[in-house]
Amino acid sequence: MIELVLFKDVDHVFKFEQLDQRILPSCVFPVGTLLQKCKIISLSVDEVFLNCHIHFVFHMDITIKGFYTLKLSKLSKLSAITVLLLSNGAIAQNYQSFSGLSYSNTSYSFNKPQNNFHSKSDTNVLFLSSQYFFDERQTLGPLKEFDYINTSSNVSASISRQSTKATSSDYLNASSDSNSNSASLGGEWVTHNVIIGASYSHHQSDGKINEFSYDHSSNYYTATLGYLVSDDFVIRANYDDGGDGDDSFSYSASYNLQLADTDYVGFSYDVDEDFDIHNLSSRYFFGFAEQSYLVIGGDYTFDNSDNFLADDYWGVNVSYYYGDKTSVSVTYSDNDSYSVGASYFINNNYSVHAGYNGISNDKNQRDWDADSYYLSFSAQF
Repeated sequence: MIELVLFKDVDHVFKFEQLDQRILPSCVFPVGTLLQKCKIISLSVDEVFLNCHIHFVFHMDITIKGFYTLKLSKLSKLSAITVLLLSNGAIAQNYQSFSGLSYSNTSYSFNKPQNNFHSKSDTNVLFLSSQYFFDERQTLGPLKEFDYINTSSNVSASISRQSTKATSSDYLNASSDSNSNSASLGGEWVTHNVIIGASYSHHQSDGKINEFSYDHSSNYYTATLGYLVSDDFVIRANYDDGGDGDDSFSYSASYNLQLADTDYVGFSYDVDEDFDIHNLSSRYFFGFAEQSYLVIGGDYTFDNSDNFLADDYWGVNVSYYYGDKTSVSVTYSDNDSYSVGASYFINNNYSVHAGYNGISNDKNQRDWDADSYYLSFSAQF
């Protein structure tokens, strides 16, 4: 434990002075105005001391990291906390496990008048998932935001239940009622900068179309091999067996450009094995004002495949965080899809999320619309 005194000198400059000169050289008396980055991991206040697990980085290329007791001298507790929360800093939290339970309802309609074809469906999905990281992940301020590139080994599991009722008006006048259940396991092992990942999924579906009944099951496998060039640059090769033997490969790369404090700009590029479908996306996270954060993202897909539905499209998304617990987000894509959503953390561990997704498209002599509502509950520890 290192004990420092936080005080204001005659020039009204906040200073940290070490009480135990045996711990650090006597020349290290950091001045508050030299502080470049201050990331607080935990914080508590009693009548005399401000206790914190904190990471200081100063312009003089000195880094002090560990547990500190800051004795309040000539300064109120409130002023001390204000000084520590420089650079828009919220108290960073650490988490290793993330679990969620979600429900969604989607209504879909498709019309092709020239062929006298009309269909509609209603789908309900219940989804439960959990993921565990072998190393703690630290928030960037908002409790939903973490480093752009994950470097920690992890395992995950999920189960889902989906039920769909659909009707169509064509020469069959079909009516269907189907149910499907899925379960999946996956994980990534990161060792010596090498990433080895795999997943397995089992799907079971049954239903009835008019008088015809069916029961079908399938299994899917994926594998990933990647390499962390650095904590800010990763490349991957991905394999997907397709479930029915129609296997495929894809390749991706992500780069994180770290800015001041926790601000960053992230870039990702994905391409299929034939180099026909290219996707480039970017994400800019930054803090502004006091306890406010903004995320601005975008992506562009260039599709040069032989699929008759192939088309290029782009999308944008924005999320605004008020403090570390509340956020609202909107997305829009030029394929006429859009969404709005909101999240709220009840405390540091539990949160609720709600939103709406919509599609309205009348291109290529086709008219389809979809409305989806979702509600989810999450826990992270």
